[in-house]
Amino acid sequence: MNTFLSKFDKVFFRLNKAGLGLEIGPSHNPIAPKKEGFKVHILDHASAEDLKIKYKGHNVNIENIEEVDFVWSGQSLESLTGKKEYYDWIIASHVIEHVPDMISFLSQCADILKKDGKISLVIPDKRYCFDYFQPLTSTGNFLDAYSEKRIKPTSGQIFDHLANSSKRFNNIAWSNDKLGGADDLLSTFPEAESVYLRSMNSNEYIDVHCSRFTPTSFKLIVSDLFKLKLIPFEVIQFFDTAGCEFFITLAKANIDSKLPNNKDRLSLLSKIRAEEYNDENLNLKKGACNLQSWLFRLRSLLSIISESGK
Repeated sequence: MNTFLSKFDKVFFRLNKAGLGLEIGPSHNPIAPKKEGFKVHILDHASAEDLKIKYKGHNVNIENIEEVDFVWSGQSLESLTGKKEYYDWIIASHVIEHVPDMISFLSQCADILKKDGKISLVIPDKRYCFDYFQPLTSTGNFLDAYSEKRIKPTSGQIFDHLANSSKRFNNIAWSNDKLGGADDLLSTFPEAESVYLRSMNSNEYIDVHCSRFTPTSFKLIVSDLFKLKLIPFEVIQFFDTAGCEFFITLAKANIDSKLPNNKDRLSLLSKIRAEEYNDENLNLKKGACNLQSWLFRLRSLLSIISESGK
């Protein structure tokens, strides 16, 4: 089923298309545009006019930029929208990894969703994008961000993002095509150092990936946070990675929802390790194949030299 569904189909698989929704951070690529008849409000970090100026000359269709209903500047979603238990659905594509405090973000989403409302997330898989060399974010990392009430990325997160971001064949995202992982870095160390120092000496909001996931690592984090009574959500729909992204739908959990036990958690942790190991093992195989290919070419060259010297 995963193979034949479009991105749109996966996002809306468990949502009521006829309901009233909120799309967060669609920028120049909305999934549920108003002009296609969706009853939707748009929340972004800038107005439509400012977004068009920002993306002009970036080889994107700025005509796709929707009129922005709510411009976020740090306030809670309930305060910004003036709504409570109001929306049937929320869509956030490639947003959750940017959020400095995911626990507070998801809690605020719960506040403005109806009791049967759902949130549909599209999330980059760190194995197939510029996060390749970055470690996975853990539940503990989110607990720290929540306790510190973070409202912007830390200077350490900014440095790691710039210093470790990578590319493959000059692309910042790729797919599980068996051609291996990242082969170069996006930024130089002096560039990373410069932005890090800038962040230390100003209150500027510097947008980076605060979090990195594989499909199972995200499931485990949601399970942990639900069990800790920090978010009211459980995963009700999942589509595995296609290209560089996977799809998760969350719904408010019933009070009787089954909590994970140690065996469940061990299973998830083992699967996370397998997800990472399979990718690492693929690169080892790719390296071995490259070495074998290089040795074959070297032997061929030596053979030609030997023949020509006779």
